Amino acid sequence: MVIRYLHYLIDVEELASQANVVQLIMTLRVIGLSFEVSDYYYAQTKPETVTKPKRFLEKEPSLLEIFNYFYHFAGLFTGPYYTYQMLLDSQDEVLLTKWSPAPEIRERALRLCWSVPLFIVFNKLYPLDGLRTDDVWTMSFVQRLFYAAAVFVVFRMRVYSAWAVSESMCVTLGIGIYPADSKPRTVVGPTDLEKFKELKGSSTTAYNSEAVVNLDIPEVVYGFRLDTDPFFCAYFQIEMGEGFRGGIRSWNKSVQSWLALYVYSRVNRLYRVELTMFVSALWHGTYAGYFMSFLIVPMCASVEDIIFKYIPTDPITKQRPAWFRYLYLHTLRFRGFDMLATGFLLKNFSDTHRFWSSLYYWLVLVTLPIYIVDKVLSTRRKSSKKEL
Repeated sequence: MVIRYLHYLIDVEELASQANVVQLIMTLRVIGLSFEVSDYYYAQTKPETVTKPKRFLEKEPSLLEIFNYFYHFAGLFTGPYYTYQMLLDSQDEVLLTKWSPAPEIRERALRLCWSVPLFIVFNKLYPLDGLRTDDVWTMSFVQRLFYAAAVFVVFRMRVYSAWAVSESMCVTLGIGIYPADSKPRTVVGPTDLEKFKELKGSSTTAYNSEAVVNLDIPEVVYGFRLDTDPFFCAYFQIEMGEGFRGGIRSWNKSVQSWLALYVYSRVNRLYRVELTMFVSALWHGTYAGYFMSFLIVPMCASVEDIIFKYIPTDPITKQRPAWFRYLYLHTLRFRGFDMLATGFLLKNFSDTHRFWSSLYYWLVLVTLPIYIVDKVLSTRRKSSKKEL
């Protein structure tokens, strides 16, 4: 906070963006630890309410331990978010003395080989400031769509690179490293607790870093293997997810998990999606562009469900027709995310409204009628069933 407002006191350059990032991560850690401690006390006082296997803190952290967690340098400037319990788990003697982080770091270093060059090239050719002026009106509609896509590439490559470095820092310290057979998940940690207890401290078992993975990059994607072609594995899983839900879940997984654990799963089902998106926008800041982008996502996801309902999956391959996947990806999914990303990046209302107006608010114009018609038809069907 001091760094954020230091330029008001002395003659130094404003460091708003750097300070804001730290505040974002600190917010996650403060609220996350509050829930961890609250759940610990709740499990202690009302053990009968714990119906599913779940890890709880073994004791309440001291003031010094809390301070150490809040300001722990790993992930403080870029993420990923990790729980206090995960930080405690990283102190396992096996992780500190016998486990080697080299394979995990090598995988992320390979990502930098393509994300950094792409970021430099696209950032030079398509700066974000190009969308902040009335010059956008001199472009054709297709050029505007392409510029939005290019700006989104710049943003993705920047965070891909940052997360590759920050995840490497975490795994070097043993944060998020668990036995593979314990089926760890991002932020949650091991989900098979019996297996975790059995394998904890073993120097012969295989470990992975799934608990701090911020991008969904599986071993096999579209026929490519991670150990033979890491570029295509990383690219196709993140970029080629079938829809809005898949893309969001594959992106910034630690924050998505935080929202799922502490917001989505703890509120009423009637408005949990909308409230989760509102909290996500509010967490990023109070700029109008954040809310304009995030609050459209629930409608896009609902419309996506409607479309998918009428295009069934193949019972054997479990996939929708290739023609539909190609058409949907390159229209509503890709171009929709491009438009939403510009709102997120432009931030203020005037710049976002100017550029979205140049795109004729096409995403809203396409999805809103489908959403309204489906709601009307669904209401009529329910009324007809009640009459019968």
